[in-house]
Amino acid sequence: MKIWLNGKFVKEEEAKVDITSSGFLYGQGVFETMRAYNERVFRLDSHLERLFKALPILNLELSVGPEVLKKALKQALKENNLKDAYLRITVWQGKDKVEAAVFARAYNFLTKEDYHKGFKAIVSSFRQNEFSIFSGIKSANYLPLLLAYQEAKKKNADEAILLNTRDFLVEASRANLFLVKDNCLLTPSLDCGCLPGITRDTVLGLAAKEKIKVIETKLKPEDVQRAEEAFLTNSLIEVMPLVAVEGRPIKKGVPGKIAERILKRYKGLT
Repeated sequence: MKIWLNGKFVKEEEAKVDITSSGFLYGQGVFETMRAYNERVFRLDSHLERLFKALPILNLELSVGPEVLKKALKQALKENNLKDAYLRITVWQGKDKVEAAVFARAYNFLTKEDYHKGFKAIVSSFRQNEFSIFSGIKSANYLPLLLAYQEAKKKNADEAILLNTRDFLVEASRANLFLVKDNCLLTPSLDCGCLPGITRDTVLGLAAKEKIKVIETKLKPEDVQRAEEAFLTNSLIEVMPLVAVEGRPIKKGVPGKIAERILKRYKGLT
């Protein structure tokens, strides 16, 4: 794999990070993950906008702008002979300057069978602090979400749902959360501490086109069990039905019709 590092492409084994940098020692950095479809990075401008909004929050001042990173992403696909791929931008505080890396790699995307099966989740013992500067940005200081995901895998679940300090639902460790009740979409509001996901935003727009009412609100864990269906969203899994939480099925324990409608619409965009 060839990686774009601070302006030039190098082989993966040649990409080096200074271990005395704040980015390495303390996680002072941000990142974005994206998905390319037939060489086109979906909602690239939105990802870059979110990245550059996050930089000043962590006192990072990158010497290059969005257009440079945009070209690097597209070139990364060509350098690695990829059309459909997983892409990532990482920006961090180096020893003497803010550094950036871009890579694209092949990825085992989910199959139709996965969507027909749906995901199972646990409620994590880890909390999201909605008052933290890290809530709402994709910080390289990712440990609580990583530990939540590892907690889920140890319990043979696909995802972990986190609560905030006030016991409201926030998001999954790697995805935003949606519930369906009375043919209405419910999702945690941003002040609950969830990431303003790009796929989340796309789904909000698709729901409007489908004339499905959406309410961004505060939700409790019991709202999951009262839901008629649920699903998770991010750039890689797109719109994944959630069929059970803590071993208890949501409704009939199968993917719901609204999730299927939204996923079909989403596939049409990509």
